[in-house]
Amino acid sequence: MKVCHQAPSVSHLLFADDSLIMIRAIEGDANQLQDTLDLYENCSGQMINKSKSAVLFSKNTGAEKRSEVCIRLQITKETMNEKYLGLPAQVSKSKAGTFAYIKDRIWKRIQGWKEKFLSWAGKEILIKAVAQAIPTYAMGCFDLTKTFCDQVSAMVSRYWWNQQEGKHKIHWLH
Repeated sequence: MKVCHQAPSVSHLLFADDSLIMIRAIEGDANQLQDTLDLYENCSGQMINKSKSAVLFSKNTGAEKRSEVCIRLQITKETMNEKYLGLPAQVSKSKAGTFAYIKDRIWKRIQGWKEKFLSWAGKEILIKAVAQAIPTYAMGCFDLTKTFCDQVSAMVSRYWWNQQEGKHKIHWLH
């Protein structure tokens, strides 16, 4: 797989005990991969858990090719919009939709905090330790849009400037 024409090819990524192997969705590549996996199992004595394995195809891969590859690799699970290591496996054209789960997680955390029981310092610590930390991992791997970051900032600002001890505060800058 190449990210762009000038980039080097990437055939696999390894992370701890996870492996992400990229091949073309053709019978020859699937046969070669299965032969390699069989050789690995025979040499190492380790078995690949096919029930935990999944295949991800590009949108323009036909149903017949998908079926051929799955049968040859003996993997029945086909992943669609699942996550890998906590991040989306595919990023669609709509980054807002792909990363909406981050805003949902921040919003749920913020809603769980009872601001009337927290001092300004307590609110600040929760914002810095939780709300600002949630998107950090995704931002290290993906380029999130400025609009998305502004929306997250607006949520946190609304929480920060929300009513406390009967006082209404105004957030003049956004």
